[in-house]
Amino acid sequence: MRLIWADEAIESVDNTADYIEELFGVTRSIQFYNDVQEQADLLEAHPKLGPIDEDLIGGKYEYRSLGISELSRLIYRIDGETIRILYLWNTRKDPLTLAKKFL
Repeated sequence: MRLIWADEAIESVDNTADYIEELFGVTRSIQFYNDVQEQADLLEAHPKLGPIDEDLIGGKYEYRSLGISELSRLIYRIDGETIRILYLWNTRKDPLTLAKKFL
């Protein structure tokens, strides 16, 4: 499988890492990046690892999500032999906002 990161996914990961760095320091921010990369690596080997995202059922695509921490999850979809990572979602936000973004 081939993994593709959408620009918005990269931006959302970077913004989250910046926020973590401000609050908890550079070491924790680097750990966050490592956690994200580790989960992305797992997706390449096991694309259906993340369950179908219940907040995104009913759209054109079958969206899946994979938890990075209690507060964030990667939103992705599988297109043939390609995994498209679309966004890093902060789970404290209203799920309707996520649905508006993708449905």
